[in-house]
Amino acid sequence: MTFYDRPFVFITLPFLVGLVLAFACRTHAILLAYCSCILLFLALILFVFRARGMVFLCLSCLSFCGIGSLLMLERLHVFEGNPLEQSYKPGDIYVLRICESKEGKGDWNKAIGEVKQHVEKQVKTVRLEKVLLLIHKNECLPGTGDQVAISSALMAIRNEGNPGEFDAEMFWSRQGVNKMAFVSRGELMLLNQAKQSLLTKLLNASRNYLKSALTAHLSGPELAISLALILGDNSMLDKEIRDSFTNTGALHVLAVSGLHISIIMQILMAALAVFSGVLSRRVAVIFLIGIMWWYAAITGLSPSVLRAVIMFTVLSIAQLSGRNYDSLNTLFLTAFVLVIWNPLTVFDIGFQLSFLSMLGIFLFYEKIESFWAVRQPILQKVWQGTAIGLAAQVMTTPLSLHYFNQFPNYFILTNIGLMASSGLILGGGLLIFSVSWWGFMAKWIGFVLMLVVGVSLWFIQWVESLPGAVAFGFALKFWTVLALGILFPLIFYFKIGTSRFWATLIMSFGILAGIVFQRFENINRNEIIVFNARMVVMAVRVNGHLFCFYRSKKADFFKVERLIGNYLKIHSGKVHYFNLDRRNWKIKVGGFMIDVKRKKKWVELKCANQLVRVVLDEVSLKRNRNTHFIAMPWEKERRESQIDHYLSKRSWRLAI
Repeated sequence: MTFYDRPFVFITLPFLVGLVLAFACRTHAILLAYCSCILLFLALILFVFRARGMVFLCLSCLSFCGIGSLLMLERLHVFEGNPLEQSYKPGDIYVLRICESKEGKGDWNKAIGEVKQHVEKQVKTVRLEKVLLLIHKNECLPGTGDQVAISSALMAIRNEGNPGEFDAEMFWSRQGVNKMAFVSRGELMLLNQAKQSLLTKLLNASRNYLKSALTAHLSGPELAISLALILGDNSMLDKEIRDSFTNTGALHVLAVSGLHISIIMQILMAALAVFSGVLSRRVAVIFLIGIMWWYAAITGLSPSVLRAVIMFTVLSIAQLSGRNYDSLNTLFLTAFVLVIWNPLTVFDIGFQLSFLSMLGIFLFYEKIESFWAVRQPILQKVWQGTAIGLAAQVMTTPLSLHYFNQFPNYFILTNIGLMASSGLILGGGLLIFSVSWWGFMAKWIGFVLMLVVGVSLWFIQWVESLPGAVAFGFALKFWTVLALGILFPLIFYFKIGTSRFWATLIMSFGILAGIVFQRFENINRNEIIVFNARMVVMAVRVNGHLFCFYRSKKADFFKVERLIGNYLKIHSGKVHYFNLDRRNWKIKVGGFMIDVKRKKKWVELKCANQLVRVVLDEVSLKRNRNTHFIAMPWEKERRESQIDHYLSKRSWRLAI
């Protein structure tokens, strides 16, 4: 493959590397900028003198890497103004423009604002930085584009350091957000309310109309699933439904993605074929492109949807103009366009999984599909759909294990079951939108749609209930994901039986063996753990059983369950809860005696000749052998202290 065969492969890959490199090394921004400029200058000289060959190709790739680095540094505003953290002090006021806002399910709404000015004794213009705002329900929620003044204290976004927890620090950092604030009543002032553009009003009106059409004819879990699957609105989904789809490998169905775009496109193409005598092919394609972009805008313009719509647009234009269309080159062109528009898109999980799944389909589908020659038409369609799922899974599995720490063992069964129902649900949704004015017909279509969604949910829950439906305990590092992402394509690229093929296969099996061994250690680990939380939550894991002891209000028990649920993603087992507010506990299990007592100023746990005291308040401590003093997060660190660990840093763990 040469540069001119698939140019955007050679352009986009180093460009993406440059984006990631600049983000990781943004503290050395000046040095990185100088290196990037030097590479660009050398590439320009070689281009002027018409250099060719491998040297020019390598230097050109490095120059695109440099361009990516410069673009990311510009997007992060590292060369602009003074960083907010250098001038901000608690009690200061800062002015923000709201980039996005969303109503929450609990006591707090969420908004993201871009700091424009910092008000201390005088107004200062600072570097453009985004801040996460958690706004209490008692305070008004500003809209997108509004300008507000906030007096709440800014704080850095930090992880609590508990096993299996959501990496909030990395997640928000990859969106350019490093600070947050809890905004209570009286701490927010609306300075300027933005006026909605005509396009925004049309999009909101369209979205509300489509949502009301579904709400009028569906209800319960079926409505929640339909809104998520058809319109990308997951506000009504509860945790149980999300977990069921996650555990069966069907979570992608609940987020509007390339799968939904392709199904809707096929439905609309079949509908437009009826009017082939009236509409020319060119007009039909242009109309279809417009509908797809309108649908993408209504559903939120997520990177996975944009990827599908851009690829469809390029394919349609190529076919109309009679030019050649290369799927792999178009995929990389689409990725290039998306990261040019917003460099931080490279860190979006939806973008990564969507891009890798399509890459897997383009690279592996034909070889996987050729393994079994099926002549029966229905079985052939089923096998082709399965081959597509397998091809996509090859590339996305390492990344999924890295993010979600689990693998759905029956994902093939799930994909086969949802292959037909996804099309029926999307088709039913389009019919309801079309005939919502005709109450009688819309009612019957809604009834059928309720039935199809209900059967699909039952199927998902049935698959989830099968023995061994989910394999937990995976904890892949980024470098492991990167290595597998390189080795898997090479296995299919090299000819079977060659030395390169066997070397790649052996390295892949070696890495997979290491992953399996690490998982075995995770699910068989016996330990004592004290979680970093605003309440006492401690646990003992013995022989696949987790004994959790906690002190919390009844209304806060869901926080305990969330901590334990995250822990079980990596260290799976059967959990048992014990409330320390009711009594002390003494439990004998598998040769271990667990003795937990609550005292006035600490909680004491004895197990396997180890004594753990979780200190609740400042108290004089007497150190003994095998005694561990753990301070709760509100305890301040002191130099002269017998405390072994402060939970404000992270959770505390001890293998037994």
